[in-house]
Amino acid sequence: MSVPHEDGGKRPSESRRRFLTYAALAVLGGSGIAGAWAATRSDETPDPASTPTAVPTEGDDPSADSDEPDAVPELVRRYAPDLYFGDLEKWFPTDPRQYVVETEGEPVVDGFTALAEYSSAFAETGAPPDPTVFYNVVEAVDGVDVVQYWCYSVFDQFTVNFHWHDWELLQVFVDRETDAPILLSASAHARGSPNNEFLDPDLSGGRRIGILSEVGSHSSASEVNGVIPSFERLSTGEWESDVTNDILDVTQNLAAPFAYGLPRDEGARLPFAMPELDGYRLDQHPALSVDRADFIDERVTVEDWHGIPRPPMGLPLREPGLVLTHSESSTASDGDYRLAPLTAVRDAVSDFVGPQLSFEFAIPGFVEEQFADHITSVGIPWEQDRYGNPLDDVTDPAHRRRIDGSAPSGLSNRVVGRVRYLATGSDGALDRVSDEARDALDGLIDVSLHALPIEAAVRLASESPEATVTRGGVFGYLHVEPGAHQLVVNAPGFAPLGYRFVHEGGLVRTGTNGELTLVTNEDAGWIRGDGRDANGVSRVRVIEAYAGVVFDGQPVESDRFAVAVHRGGRYTVEIVDRNGTRGAYRVGPDDFDDDFEVVREDVETGKRSIASVLRDELADLHELAATVREDVGDDDPVLDRLSRAREEAESAVRIAERDGSDAANERLSNVISLLQEALELLSGDRQRAYSDSAVAAIDPRLTAAIDRARTAMETEVS
Repeated sequence: MSVPHEDGGKRPSESRRRFLTYAALAVLGGSGIAGAWAATRSDETPDPASTPTAVPTEGDDPSADSDEPDAVPELVRRYAPDLYFGDLEKWFPTDPRQYVVETEGEPVVDGFTALAEYSSAFAETGAPPDPTVFYNVVEAVDGVDVVQYWCYSVFDQFTVNFHWHDWELLQVFVDRETDAPILLSASAHARGSPNNEFLDPDLSGGRRIGILSEVGSHSSASEVNGVIPSFERLSTGEWESDVTNDILDVTQNLAAPFAYGLPRDEGARLPFAMPELDGYRLDQHPALSVDRADFIDERVTVEDWHGIPRPPMGLPLREPGLVLTHSESSTASDGDYRLAPLTAVRDAVSDFVGPQLSFEFAIPGFVEEQFADHITSVGIPWEQDRYGNPLDDVTDPAHRRRIDGSAPSGLSNRVVGRVRYLATGSDGALDRVSDEARDALDGLIDVSLHALPIEAAVRLASESPEATVTRGGVFGYLHVEPGAHQLVVNAPGFAPLGYRFVHEGGLVRTGTNGELTLVTNEDAGWIRGDGRDANGVSRVRVIEAYAGVVFDGQPVESDRFAVAVHRGGRYTVEIVDRNGTRGAYRVGPDDFDDDFEVVREDVETGKRSIASVLRDELADLHELAATVREDVGDDDPVLDRLSRAREEAESAVRIAERDGSDAANERLSNVISLLQEALELLSGDRQRAYSDSAVAAIDPRLTAAIDRARTAMETEVS
């Protein structure tokens, strides 16, 4: 495809095709790199003028009433970015004024009209209608001017968000004295997501800022590192990262730049969804003159997220598409866009309208899945704080300090996490098993943790819900108000995950030290518990025997919960009731009913429930030790201690049932002593029955059993 130029000629797509190499995302921790299309930017354009340029602000912009190219300020033309789109993009930046209709005497841009007319014009010509980028120039602080480049698309279709009238923003902060760019800030998916920012970009050699636009949503990432047209989250020996956002510890083992990035450009298989209106899929709505071909390609769109048994594995990765540039750029492209002042749109349009769209976003409830619409509306540029105060849209604290010396507290109110999934087999991660212990446990492990095969949608709900997507399983929110929140994760082919938490400011790592766990629909079993007729349920923790904690949080519903787990795993469910009393019970593969559920209609807390779990865990530990033990005779003091500890735990259960708290604690104290003796025997120089790998497998379980016995001692009889 070629896009007509203003001079009537065409610039063929083949002129910009480059040799492309793909590298999959291996997230951080030290050695990973973000997925990349590898190519080198040309440096043919001469350096921009080295003398400072007088910058007209909005009030005295001579081009405010003109679209003529020679009326556009030189500063605006100089930093006009090169725009890179994905091959599946449908809605390119255009001029909304051509879609104005009169409504009650006011000029408005109607969503139905804009989408239908844009789609019709695109289909007729095969080229984006009237490519346009709008600009606004404001002063950020004394001596720092900001060029804002606003891009309007008639529609936004994405994984977690759909709306009419999409506005995206690139801000270029320029030192007025040196005429050098200080900061680039490219607007991310939503205001609750961190922007993609780059401090002190090197634009020597006449290089242009590149802007990578995410398919469908048009969220932007700056491309400044000379590897185009792709986003690189991490630096390597060959290139710099495309962001300078600060590094956050997302989990204990994972650090990542706190930037939105560009998921489909980072090796992410990102599923799209089809929005709905009035019960119709939007492409089938009787009042809208569009068809399926006018929306994002079916190859990346999943129609029924919750009805499919497993995630779709064949979603295509991002491929490069059209390149649009300003006429003064030397970058090979498919066509030019024109620059126009945003004030011209403000003068011509009073509002952007369209009905609210929806998409069913599943929230796990005790009885059945609840659903919540999670679609947000876009704001009009000149009604947003960042239009007149560009610093409002700088989301990295260090970048903000560089511009005006401040670091607003809201920039540190963050929520982060990583999503993995539990699958059959032992070849994945095992949070409760050391590398040394794996040999001894060969053949005993049923499930393990794996990286997501596709990306997930994440919804953070309080007063103003925000939705985002994972990038390599990682997600992050910014400006999260302190208070109670609900977090829900959805992905096609996976059972939904949901829980509540309280954000007290600063950094919150969701789940268990930042880790959240999904399970595919075909493997899912539901653990449901109801504490309404007892003392309620304030917190739930579900621990798989080897994989570790797969759920940890407040239940979505008051006093009852539903957690999806892999039916092949073996779990301990820990409960805290409204009074702060602990309880626990066990769930294994044989406990699921014909509907793949384990339901506790009356959740029990107290000493007896914890002692019961301890007894069962000690039985498993005895079986494990007997299995991994080398055959050196019948007399084994470790097995002896474990057998006796299990008997003491059984006595503690019986006594607790009779409300004998002191006597039960005496038995539990005996359990602790016996387990400590077993630990000492395992670590002794004279023991020969257990290999180093076997000791590594048994030791942490002994320690955990001692902790469980102490918890039981501290817990009252209910």
